[in-house]
Amino acid sequence: MLSFLDMVNHYLGYFNISVKIKNRIYTVLGTLGDFYLFYIAIRYLQNGHPFWGLLILVVALLLLYFVFLNIVYYFTNRKAPFDISPKIEKWLHMKPKTEETTQNRRDSFGRNIPANGYFDEKKILPGKLSSTVQEEQNVQNLATQLQQNRLLNLDYSGLGDREIMEQVQKDGKPVYASGPGILIPYFEMQTEGSHLVVYAGLNQADKQRVGTVSTVGLQNVSDVRDQFKLYLANATLVGGPFKVTGRTSLIEQDNPFVVAVQLAYKHQDDDTTQQAPTTGTREKRYDTSSRRTTTSTSEDEPMTRRSRYHH
Repeated sequence: MLSFLDMVNHYLGYFNISVKIKNRIYTVLGTLGDFYLFYIAIRYLQNGHPFWGLLILVVALLLLYFVFLNIVYYFTNRKAPFDISPKIEKWLHMKPKTEETTQNRRDSFGRNIPANGYFDEKKILPGKLSSTVQEEQNVQNLATQLQQNRLLNLDYSGLGDREIMEQVQKDGKPVYASGPGILIPYFEMQTEGSHLVVYAGLNQADKQRVGTVSTVGLQNVSDVRDQFKLYLANATLVGGPFKVTGRTSLIEQDNPFVVAVQLAYKHQDDDTTQQAPTTGTREKRYDTSSRRTTTSTSEDEPMTRRSRYHH
């Protein structure tokens, strides 16, 4: 029996199925294995071995309790009575599954560095794209291509309805099937006339136009470009289907995918100010640095949500 369970576990690794479905399969197999233990315990008792029979029977009863918890957890949206899982998690210093899965997803998302380089987070602001109907369709086509190449999984990160319900009730926000979004494999920003156009795709050969940068931070892009050089730091695909709580259960709704961008900025005069002076005294250099620190916030960086209150 144990060899059979090990063989099934081995072959399941060859299939790309969600974590929830795998756990359901393991629960069914665990139930069969537990019944096999009951059979062994009864046979020991019938053959005159009460010690081993009772010992195996106690183990089978204990495992039956955990099988019951898994059946309620993975096959229903209810909470099992007499559930000691929270106490075990606290005793072993384990994180709840929803919190641990969400944290791991955020950590892996945060460490994903774009192929076009790493920018200082202090010099990055969110941007907004304005897209035409054709550009919006290009974004949907990109999402389809990512799914076909298994780069985008709309499986809610393997979370079940119960876990999604708990997360929605905790955060008060919908849970998206794509998670927090995925980094687009290839993206670039080109200057076309007076516009900054963003292209994205699976690679450079398949890139498509997905929108034009309209704002950076809280300012219009035309106002920012007079003082700063802008670079496309990253582009992520967000949106798509999501789940929210209804009256009695979860409701899945469908939203179009969109491209979220972040732009790095650099002052137009940084190339000249970073060069060391060839003439002048130490006193003049100190005077220059002191004058630089007294400039206003509007000359140092584009307007952000915090800096706008100082104007």
